[in-house]
Amino acid sequence: MNKPTVMILGTFHMRYTPDLHRYEVDDLLQPKKQEEIQEVVDKLKAFNPTKIALEVVKGKELLLNQEYQQYLNGEMILKEDEVHQFGFKLASELKHKRVYAVDWMESVGNRGLGEVYEWAKNEQPDFYQYLHNKSLSINQLNTVEKSIYQIICQINNEEFIKKGHEIYMAIARIGKEEEYVGIDWVRWWYQRNLIIYSNLANITTAPSDRTLLIIGGAHVHLISQFLRESGLFEVEAADKYFT
Repeated sequence: MNKPTVMILGTFHMRYTPDLHRYEVDDLLQPKKQEEIQEVVDKLKAFNPTKIALEVVKGKELLLNQEYQQYLNGEMILKEDEVHQFGFKLASELKHKRVYAVDWMESVGNRGLGEVYEWAKNEQPDFYQYLHNKSLSINQLNTVEKSIYQIICQINNEEFIKKGHEIYMAIARIGKEEEYVGIDWVRWWYQRNLIIYSNLANITTAPSDRTLLIIGGAHVHLISQFLRESGLFEVEAADKYFT
């Protein structure tokens, strides 16, 4: 039986977010960077997505599509945002009538990541330094000198995805005895990615569906894992189109 297909494009956040891994990139609205963004969009067309899902909270899907319609009608200038620069551009060039919001960001009473790191800094300084060094090794790219296409290639490299996920497994080890400090945040991270998976599954049901999810690179490992383990989908790796 034919299964619907999902591909996840890991990207960096063009706007500021308090992510573990930050990318410093020149003004993305300048002509040179716009050409580089278009190069990524053109590569994504080869996947031929029938639906485009974005890292936007599900409850804001109506607002998201109102913005998308404004863009289609020439009533809005795209912001320096991967949802707009990758998602809206690709959807419009493929003549999609709508896009999909699949994210979730509710609190479940857990510690924030900043609190977890602060605890480790005070209570497990050696392990905190280990985490810091591990993060630095992942963030060693000088992205200012790389094109958007090169950055996307790096983020979607299989080894890079694996190393990034190892950070989250390390965070789960923060704590003492039965005080599971790191897991208090990691459980939220897993819940968020499971909900994104569920939202993707709910919009990807027909065998002919080819859903593209554009999302921060740190999510790629877990969501791909959940999709594969469901047995319901064919999962294409984005690096197939970025080599």
